[in-house]
Amino acid sequence: MSKTDYIIIGGGIIGMMTARELALQGAIVSIFDRKNLGMETSWAAGGILSSMRPWAEPESSMLLSEQGKKLYPSYVELLKQETDVDSEYIGSGLIIIDKDHSAKTKAWASNRNIDFVENIENIPSEINLPKHSILLPTIAQVRPPKLLNALRNSLEALSVSIYENTKITDLGIKNNQFQSVEFDGGKVVADSVIITAGAWSKSLLGNINTDINIKPIRGQVVCLKLKEQILHNMILDGAYYLIPRRDGHLLIGSTMEDVGFVNETTKVARQELLNWAYSIYPALSNAKPVSHWSGLRPSTKANIPIIGQLPSFKNIYINTGHFRKGILQAPSSAQLLADTLSGRDSFMGIESFSAECQNQTLKIA
Repeated sequence: MSKTDYIIIGGGIIGMMTARELALQGAIVSIFDRKNLGMETSWAAGGILSSMRPWAEPESSMLLSEQGKKLYPSYVELLKQETDVDSEYIGSGLIIIDKDHSAKTKAWASNRNIDFVENIENIPSEINLPKHSILLPTIAQVRPPKLLNALRNSLEALSVSIYENTKITDLGIKNNQFQSVEFDGGKVVADSVIITAGAWSKSLLGNINTDINIKPIRGQVVCLKLKEQILHNMILDGAYYLIPRRDGHLLIGSTMEDVGFVNETTKVARQELLNWAYSIYPALSNAKPVSHWSGLRPSTKANIPIIGQLPSFKNIYINTGHFRKGILQAPSSAQLLADTLSGRDSFMGIESFSAECQNQTLKIA
């Protein structure tokens, strides 16, 4: 049996960044995952560092997103210096082509003095862009598998204890206070536990708390490898996107499927994504898909993540429910929770992300 300051359950990007932030503050941290770190939903993400619909995002979530954007350039640079792994942070810009989406984003950007371009230049003639399209030139992307690799190396360098492919058999709780986790072959005692298990957070908590409203929404992505990459901006059309990678790969995503915990790819979704991509970039019909994957995003009814102390428990915390903004909001969510746990002032208050606050908001609505 070993002892640690914090146990983190869930080794996706939220859990890994939370572990890193706490370790950097001097805490002893252990992180658990039922698979390899980062190999569930985080690995499957596209890596657009922007909210899909910033104009519809609740104020608290929007502030979390904007802080994530601010943190990323220095964050990935520090990771590269620590680990020599390039997370491929690229300021490729985001073109929005859906008419209603473009208009609302333009109004949102104007009100917040955020740069946008209406007359988009230097776009190859092969790309079909409607006249109402706008470009957000400052939006960047990151490549999640590479980012996750860098984070894992960073956690190892910070002496975070990593328990992969480990099924937790029991959460030891007594008098509304967490004490330990048990698993096949061992037990770890900790002062506090942080649940960062994404769509699986609710089932992990079991009967401990039934007010956490999180459910999975499946998203599927198709990847092509192009002989020549003529598209350099990301393109967003409603829920669909194109993300060009530096090495010639092109991601086509993504679906929004309420199918429970069914994390499988389908031929129907693959053809849906390809047909949309061909309508934007007809030459893609000559490229052969090289891979097709899916992930289960954790959604909440209030459309904002749940971050903070679990109601009625002294030392159980949660950091989950980021839906399509997990990559974007990971560094800011980790910073906010770690600052709160250490008693430091942070860039914003954590109260609006509490489970209690979200449930009250839903009851009022």
